[in-house]
Amino acid sequence: MITVAETKVSNFYENLIDFLHKTKPNLESLPQILFVVSQDSYEFSVVSDLYKSAYKKSADPYEIVVFVAEPGDLENFQNEAGNLDMFAAQKLFIIKSGVTFFKPWLGKTKSKTSPKSFSVPETVRILIHYDHWDLPKELISIFGDKVSHFKSSKIFPDKRKEAFLKAAKEVEVKLDDEAEEEFLLKVNPSAGAYLKNLEKLKLYLGKKSFNLADLKEVLFQSSEFSSSEIVDYFFEKDYGRFSREFSKFKIGKDSLLIFLSLLKDHLDKLRIYKIILRMYDKVLNDKEQSDLLGIAAYSPARKNHTFKRLRKESSAFNDLEITELYEFLLEMNQKIKTGSEKEETVYYFFRKMEDFFHPRNRTVRTR
Repeated sequence: MITVAETKVSNFYENLIDFLHKTKPNLESLPQILFVVSQDSYEFSVVSDLYKSAYKKSADPYEIVVFVAEPGDLENFQNEAGNLDMFAAQKLFIIKSGVTFFKPWLGKTKSKTSPKSFSVPETVRILIHYDHWDLPKELISIFGDKVSHFKSSKIFPDKRKEAFLKAAKEVEVKLDDEAEEEFLLKVNPSAGAYLKNLEKLKLYLGKKSFNLADLKEVLFQSSEFSSSEIVDYFFEKDYGRFSREFSKFKIGKDSLLIFLSLLKDHLDKLRIYKIILRMYDKVLNDKEQSDLLGIAAYSPARKNHTFKRLRKESSAFNDLEITELYEFLLEMNQKIKTGSEKEETVYYFFRKMEDFFHPRNRTVRTR
């Protein structure tokens, strides 16, 4: 039997991940009144499923009532939730669209009959999706000290690694180091986004351990041409993914110049990093190296990812290849500026890029 007396939780959770981390091991300690303060319906559905599961495991009869903020719902809720006797069956009230639902109780527009306080029997639990970024103190005071809540907000950079690890534990999955860094770099830093994307990986691929290729296949796939993705594939020397991504290129819509600009930016970083490795690796600390590479403002996870990537690429690209890439960039820049991005220019670009993946096709150059 679920009773309020058994509830041993704080009134505030950091976010959905923190809530699951603290309550899932003991489903019968769920808060009596919980506000899910989030504009993401996914987060509310996770909590709703958790409550429903707790009731299904209870041996006592129960009833679940759902309100969706239709006319008359608030009055019906007040009558049903506030007038139950202590011997009534367990009851869970699920309230959606909480902002609209409780509007008559709050602020300048509140009705004359709005309560100053609202208490419910111990046989009642209330779960509210408050679809906003904040929860009014006035509403908290009406329900009193039995209220718990969490807000869905962006996770600060120094907390993202910890939140990710907790989310992965909840979903029971594991990402290798490279995949983890990519996940933290590209996935929206919110509890709901972390959980949703990890569950998506598990659902689509039917396994529990994932690498970077898995993330790109499931989470970061797009029917649109991505200049940043194709730059990554080029420096990874992954011709299969590079060619598949380039097949999405549409003349007149997509731009080679954007890709070439991103290619040059990363090529500059790689050239500088190779010089640092060769001459200053033991002289410059990480901060000084970051300043030279132009990545000082990056988050710790992104910075670490960039250093690992450059370290790997520095041995994959020799000085001659880097020089040839710069020459190619100058050549393409001139072609595009004098002849625009016509079909023959795009075809020439792809053929030249293909040569960098298959160096045996290139004319051998000596110096």
